[in-house]
Amino acid sequence: MRNKWVISFGLIACAGVIPLALIAGYVRCIPLPWRFIDCSFGIFGAIPLIICKRSILALEHRSI
Repeated sequence: MRNKWVISFGLIACAGVIPLALIAGYVRCIPLPWRFIDCSFGIFGAIPLIICKRSILALEHRSI
């Protein structure tokens, strides 16, 4: 629970993947379906981080 900021930073990074993939894909003329595949890395990467964040919050509330 001491380094829960790492999970928050990971969620921010996953959210940053989506605009980065769309903007950089447009600049590099990557087809739109491939850009959506690149965006899915941010979405699927956030799922385990959200689960970890919920577990951390549950542990914090239990220890209080």
